[in-house]
Amino acid sequence: MSTKLTDLTALGTTPAAGDLLTLVDVDDTTGGAEGTSKKVTYANLGIGAGGDDHFILAGGGYISTVNEMAVGWLSTGDSNVFNYITTVLIPIDCRVVNVITQSQNSGGSTDISVYKPTSYNQLVSSATALGTVNQAAHNTGVVYTSTFNSATYNFAAGDRMGITVDSTSNLLGLSLTVLLKKI
Repeated sequence: MSTKLTDLTALGTTPAAGDLLTLVDVDDTTGGAEGTSKKVTYANLGIGAGGDDHFILAGGGYISTVNEMAVGWLSTGDSNVFNYITTVLIPIDCRVVNVITQSQNSGGSTDISVYKPTSYNQLVSSATALGTVNQAAHNTGVVYTSTFNSATYNFAAGDRMGITVDSTSNLLGLSLTVLLKKI
């Protein structure tokens, strides 16, 4: 006896990587004119568990001094005060994959650092950097991608994240975007 798909019990949660789904392979017509029914694991679909879910956080900025600046997430002005305003609350378990920067001024060597303050009001400067990527030069209008993609840069939902930029030159009109991947 067969059961209609619509009569099956709904899972009600996110499928596990090994859960099986049914699909119709429309390119395989050996089973008939409408394609062939086949199975696929949830992980092989490339979504959710084992998938490639990304999102971004955009931080503005106007860096006009030659020193380390914390990226201001709540404003378009950066700060060398490194206070809680320069951190962002992480919404889901994720990993920092890339930090993408672009500026209106050419500059020299620029360090991009990722921090994980332990509380809402911990100063970014009193936290230890998880790591730093150096861009040897920062030319006007060129997009630079700093890659951080390792377990070192994992954040849990509710963690705070801070980013600092330290350049040997004035980087006027710096824009910064952080690419994160759901884990």
